[in-house]
Amino acid sequence: MSTVYNLKREVEKPVRLTGGHRLCAGCGAGIVVSGVLRALDQEDRAVVVNATSCLEVSTFMYPYTAYMDSYIHSAFENSAATCSGAEAAYNALKRRGKVEGTVKFITFAGDGGTYDIGFQSLSGAMERGHDMVYVCYDNEA
Repeated sequence: MSTVYNLKREVEKPVRLTGGHRLCAGCGAGIVVSGVLRALDQEDRAVVVNATSCLEVSTFMYPYTAYMDSYIHSAFENSAATCSGAEAAYNALKRRGKVEGTVKFITFAGDGGTYDIGFQSLSGAMERGHDMVYVCYDNEA
C-alpha cells in the first residue's frame, strides 16, 4: 500500500513547534523540526528529545519551551540514550497498565552530537531495537 504525500495537507496541520522561539529566520534546524513534527498524526502523542545545541538553546529556555509535545533536554553526546531510556520506561509502564495509548519518540541532534561524540549512544539504541526516530541535522558546525 503506498501513501501519497500531500504537502498542502501537511502544512495545514496544527504546529507543534510554536512561534516565539529564538531560532534565526530561515534556520534549517527549525524547518527540519517543524516538518518532522507535522508528519505526525494530530492524535499522536510525542516525546521530543534534543541534545544540547543551538536548536536546544533557541527552543527551550527554562521554564519556557517552543514544543507543544513533551520535551527532554539531554547532554550533547547522549540524546539517543535519553530517548531510548524514555521509550523503555514508557514500555514498562504500559506493560503494567499504568499508561494507555501510543507515544512516538523522536530525537533531534546535530552532526557533532551524532557523528563526533554521540555515535556510541545511537548505535547502542539501534542495537537494542528501540522504537524511536533519530533525526540528525547536519549543520556542519
